[in-house]
Amino acid sequence: MTLDLVKVIEALQQAVEESTTVARYREADLLALLEAFDDDEVLRRIEHAKTSWLLGVALERYFRRFPAPTVPATGYSCIATDGSIVASDRHGPLAYAVINIGFCVLQYGQTPKAQLGAEPTVLWREEDLWIVDGARRIPVSGTVLALRRAVMELEAGLGWIERVSRPVVVLLDGTLIPWGMEGQTTSVIQWAIASFAPALAAYREQRVPVAGVISYPGSRDIVNVLRVAACDYPLHGRVVDCDDCLLRVQRGEREQACLVVPNVTDRWLFGHCEIVRLAPGERTGCFRSRSTILRQLPEDDQIAFFYLHTGSEIARVELPLWVARDVSLLELVHAVVWDQCQRARGYPLALQEAHEQAVVHSQERAQLETVLEELYAAQGLVMERSAKERSKRVRLA
Repeated sequence: MTLDLVKVIEALQQAVEESTTVARYREADLLALLEAFDDDEVLRRIEHAKTSWLLGVALERYFRRFPAPTVPATGYSCIATDGSIVASDRHGPLAYAVINIGFCVLQYGQTPKAQLGAEPTVLWREEDLWIVDGARRIPVSGTVLALRRAVMELEAGLGWIERVSRPVVVLLDGTLIPWGMEGQTTSVIQWAIASFAPALAAYREQRVPVAGVISYPGSRDIVNVLRVAACDYPLHGRVVDCDDCLLRVQRGEREQACLVVPNVTDRWLFGHCEIVRLAPGERTGCFRSRSTILRQLPEDDQIAFFYLHTGSEIARVELPLWVARDVSLLELVHAVVWDQCQRARGYPLALQEAHEQAVVHSQERAQLETVLEELYAAQGLVMERSAKERSKRVRLA
């Protein structure tokens, strides 16, 4: 064993003790901040705030809670898609990627039915694996390949809409915000938007709500709003300006007023803080994401989100702005996600099944490698491997 577990555990123990002590110490201040929270004042602050972190802009009141509506009496359809990626070994002779899109279609009502399956796509042509940017070629790998998978998940959901009865909701596993575009070159962003934007727009054109469900989210958009509410800059006639504040703190000129807000997630806030805690089935109001990535999309297709108590956790549900602004469709998404969570163990049943269809097991990955070697052998060629890869295989043996 090369890892000194004793030292690691000692450091982790100290980290846990200090972080939990600080959270408990600040909880009283947090409750006082929530009791004095003024929606209109905070929204005015956010409009001009200069922050280095994301803020959720309330479409309704910030801490209003909504009970779970019932699903339509006539039934509903739920389409869920999920994807997985098998990327080739970069030391191998053939560059390729397999994107396996799993789906689960559940129809409830007078003619209930269920359909499950998966559809693999193999990318191996030059135009599939490279983005041309002038004289440069950018590989479609890592986060860029994940963007391609996200588009394929959206498109797979669209393909089922006309084959099920309405009302219908399409669910995806994970975020609808294309975070993979963050920090990318203009050519990559244009390449991603060229397929991502039409896929989202197609749902709006057909008036079918699509939502991404994030289990155990780590986002802090609403906790960050509380930091804006705690800021004392507006009391002195100034806009909230985090960079200026931190610079003055470093010079010893002031203390951060927002430190009364503990370093917790939105999940913790709506799951543990008594004054705003959600009950099973309840959701928060909708909040608009201020991610700069979304400026690449039409306003109606930009992303909003709410938090939902699924019965076992606080999940984040993301949906296009046009859905969030339509009360009947918003209630439909709320009802369907909650109903699906009740049918499983706190996570939508359809998404669980779609994941099982999409996942590619280690044995299947190994089988792909074996098949590839055999295909090369049939052409009279031997697959060469790097010395590093050969040494790994020897150690495993």
